[in-house]
Amino acid sequence: MLETYATWSEITEPGDAIAGLLRRELGVTNSLALISDGIGSKELAALLPADYFQAAGFIQTLSDSLECWRRRIAIANPEKSLERLAQLGGELITPESDHWPTTLDDLADHLPAALWVLGDPKVFEETAISVIGARLASDYGLRVTQDLVRFCVDQGWLIVSGGALGIDAKASKAALENHGNTICVMAGGLDRLYPSANLELFNLARHSGAVISEVPPGVSPSRWRFLQRNRLIACLGKATVVVEAGYRSGSINTAYHANEIGRPVGAIPGPVDSVRSAGCHRLIREQRAELIATPNQLAELMGLNTEPDFQAINRIDNHTRVLDALQGKALSHEVIARLAGMTLAETQYTLTQLSKRQLVREISIGWQKL
Repeated sequence: MLETYATWSEITEPGDAIAGLLRRELGVTNSLALISDGIGSKELAALLPADYFQAAGFIQTLSDSLECWRRRIAIANPEKSLERLAQLGGELITPESDHWPTTLDDLADHLPAALWVLGDPKVFEETAISVIGARLASDYGLRVTQDLVRFCVDQGWLIVSGGALGIDAKASKAALENHGNTICVMAGGLDRLYPSANLELFNLARHSGAVISEVPPGVSPSRWRFLQRNRLIACLGKATVVVEAGYRSGSINTAYHANEIGRPVGAIPGPVDSVRSAGCHRLIREQRAELIATPNQLAELMGLNTEPDFQAINRIDNHTRVLDALQGKALSHEVIARLAGMTLAETQYTLTQLSKRQLVREISIGWQKL
């Protein structure tokens, strides 16, 4: 059965709604067999509900699709693709798999036939948020991304992004640095990870999340596949946040995909004269995105209760107070408590939490800021 799904991945382009329609109406195996056996477009359309057969232009569209698919079926080699995936240490998951991300089902007939995965598919069970933005990111954008992702990881959210240079890479790196998980969605095969400058990031991501693609090994990333890849990024997250984006950009395309499937979108405002934030301002002005300026607004975007959590606020304040006290040389926790104006118990707990995030470390003479 895996070979059938792998074949569908080989013969179709990402987002092929006609292929999705046939798999849904006629079954994955039966529809592929009919195509392979040379069924004509009218005969195939007759097997579908009447409203498809009668739709203007549907027969011609189906005929064109059959021509393209059969050209690829002649050279398809699903066994080789699955063997290559195994060599990479990955696995193929399908809508029938236990860990299939059911959030993708919102794509309807644009659903991918299968996902080629490097990493642990169980990661799809986590609550996810998609964080995207400009490749040519500013220092402001990178700093905001770092802070935003740190908050997300503290909530236990998985970070989904495209692994591109700039904001995407920063989002995934920040997730890993804060001991969270991330998914990087590729536009090409898993043996052609792009961009090559982020290969180290992708290797880390597969061990703390996953690197995924809807196309088999050997397929090159292309502009069309990047645009279609964006719908997966938008659909995997419970919400999408755009940190920086040009007026016309891939990030805007991802936001529009999220709009189409009813996912909430947030945009971070930037300086009014920044071309890197022009896309964010456009989304907000067109009411395609909510303005996100605080953690509470991000929580609202994710559909969470935004009543003030005074314990959480105190924890964040205590982190700042301890780090402020640890300027310069190492100090004992008693001295830190006195400088920070905190109890010994609060100080010890806070130092332990900061140590887990690798912001401080304990040495022979006390605690030291990293």
